[in-house]
Amino acid sequence: MKKWFWLCIVCFLFSARVQASEKEEWIIQVRNESDMKYIHADVLDVIGTFAKVALTEEECEYVSRLPFVVRIEKNDRKRAATNDPLFVEQWSLPVIRWTFPSLTSTNHFIGKLMNVDGQMETYRGEAVNGEHIVFTMGEERVTRISVTLDHVEGPWRLEVKDSNGEILGENEGELQRLDVLIPCFSPTIHLHVIASDWQQAPRIIQMKAVNHVVVAVVDSGIVLHEDFGDHILYSLSVDYAEKKRYAEDTFGHGTHVTGILAAVGNNGKGIAGLLGDAPIDILPIKVLDRYGVGGDFEIAKGVKYALDHGASVINLSLAGQGETEVLRSVIAEAVKKGVHVVAAAGNSHMATTNVYPASYPGVITVAATNRQQAPLSISNYGWEVDVSAPGDFLWSTYISGYRTMRGTSMAAPHVSALLAVLRATYPEENAFQLRKRLWKTAKDVHWRGYDIYTGYGIIQWQEAIASSAPSGLDWLNVQSGQPLKRNETYVLGVSPQFIGMNGHMFVNGKLVHSFLIDEEMMSFRLFDLAQQQSDIAVVITDDQKRVVASDVRLVPIHATSFSDVNKTHWAYDAITQAKQRGMIRGYADGTFRPHVPLTRRQSIVMLYRLLSWEAPSVLRSPFVDVPLTSTDALAVVTAAEKGVVKGSGGRARLDEPLTRGQLALLLTRALQLDNEPIRSVYPFQDVTQRDVWLAVQLLAERGFIAKHAFFRPNDPVTRAEMCAILIRAAELIRQKSTKSA
Repeated sequence: MKKWFWLCIVCFLFSARVQASEKEEWIIQVRNESDMKYIHADVLDVIGTFAKVALTEEECEYVSRLPFVVRIEKNDRKRAATNDPLFVEQWSLPVIRWTFPSLTSTNHFIGKLMNVDGQMETYRGEAVNGEHIVFTMGEERVTRISVTLDHVEGPWRLEVKDSNGEILGENEGELQRLDVLIPCFSPTIHLHVIASDWQQAPRIIQMKAVNHVVVAVVDSGIVLHEDFGDHILYSLSVDYAEKKRYAEDTFGHGTHVTGILAAVGNNGKGIAGLLGDAPIDILPIKVLDRYGVGGDFEIAKGVKYALDHGASVINLSLAGQGETEVLRSVIAEAVKKGVHVVAAAGNSHMATTNVYPASYPGVITVAATNRQQAPLSISNYGWEVDVSAPGDFLWSTYISGYRTMRGTSMAAPHVSALLAVLRATYPEENAFQLRKRLWKTAKDVHWRGYDIYTGYGIIQWQEAIASSAPSGLDWLNVQSGQPLKRNETYVLGVSPQFIGMNGHMFVNGKLVHSFLIDEEMMSFRLFDLAQQQSDIAVVITDDQKRVVASDVRLVPIHATSFSDVNKTHWAYDAITQAKQRGMIRGYADGTFRPHVPLTRRQSIVMLYRLLSWEAPSVLRSPFVDVPLTSTDALAVVTAAEKGVVKGSGGRARLDEPLTRGQLALLLTRALQLDNEPIRSVYPFQDVTQRDVWLAVQLLAERGFIAKHAFFRPNDPVTRAEMCAILIRAAELIRQKSTKSA
């Protein structure tokens, strides 16, 4: 009776429980081995009184209360100390904060029922004699099937069909292993091994079915190096440069790039590739000859081949001057399909303006950095640069053995690898979201914020994988700070779920254009909407004006000083820092006017920039004197929603001077200090208004204002004084973020 009672309880907890989170591996310890019979569902393995199980956190909570369970704990994973001899020389890995991908490749044939020439059995990876093998896959999706034979006497053929006899994929060659890409789902898979005129029938020593992301390396091909595993689809490779059967590398460059991506880690040989054993395949496509040269026509054919064979990422570690319509059009096709095209910026230490494919819209252009995380001296630069990665004398595989190479060609595969792992980790996210993970998490180096030498910074592997999903809204050929060109067309990438919603374009916070989102890539002539230097924000709303996504690009920040602020000015350092951090802009005539009283409008905009506020949740102004079509309306609406700006009588009165008392209120609300306790009281004799008094006390305690007897709450705030306050606020924010980290 007791046995059946606990069996019922366990069955209920394991199978009937509504699962609110994904299953993870846990280790359950029971009191006696005989108790193991109660833990029968979702058990993966058993050692004595310990069982490895797959449970959700909710299930764990209940299972831990069972009387025969001693403990339940996470099945923490450990990594072997990598024994690759050149691993210690791979200085680039700590720079990008790389770790072995936690995702691993799985052979989906293992454990499946198969019919071998009419005989049913379960496949466990053993050798098989047969010409026709049928697998029942159920709901599992596979993208590639590989078959390896025990010997090769000549050409042989691998055909993969569905249950209706329709061809899913096929390949023919004289290699020991042939690969077939599977473009669509089939619950039943028929493998046909055809080896005509062989004296000895082939024996299948391995069959693999995987669901992998495909990275196409469009380069000089590869050699079958000792450090490459079975994720290299050599039998599907193609040669457009020297017209050989496979993409045999006679230059070495493609093999080096491929090694950075896919060299096998912890195998006692050479280096560790960035992809580890993640579910990612490499498709080699040769477009560069033995001298490392290839034409745009051949490169375009390579990109088209990659698209036709299901590549999700295309690595182009090549660059040169001049553009052609054939390459532009095929890259545009790739970007439109959501394929990541990653290109090297080039190694001529020149502007990328006329360097291609780096300058085509939608391409993710990669600059190179050195060991000091500074721009590599030979790396090209320009507004086309998106991110950067290490590229200075990196070890990798070569035609024979290993060698170092340097340049943006070596930086690009770092980005391709990260995008491929992101694609495998977050298959539900679209290309625009995955791109934004790179920008959002890059390590800012060289100049503050975006710069033309390193882009948004050096990619950060762990941060990109762990970050929350960004909105799928991204300009494909305009960066923060980029001057607008009169005749240039700028492309906005939009996630599919936003089709049919309303887009709103703001210039300097002023609504200048509303439009219906009717496609994933929308073109604009931004110069017609804005001056050459303007903040440009795009906000997407639904039918109730609720904001579902937003993107902000800032005007250029010039390094020159204000003409009316010299080094002897008391606030020179604060004004300089505020400008460098993008909090202030100054006037068109190059002045800052530090002694001019600050307006309420200016204070809100400065706080908006300091705190990098997202767009409001609803695109509607609460103030009658701030329509969305007025300058800085977006900042004001955002500040109002956050409770920073309250106004009076339904008006914001933006052009009135800001008093010191009003600044105290704005600042405590913006920094979310207004609900914190007051630990010390300072005798400001002229502050009588209760809310202002509380705000002044909070600011004085944190060193924002001097602890004098008089605060002068009704005096106006000057623009210089505001800069001093902003820098103190920035320091407080930095301290808080450091503590929370």
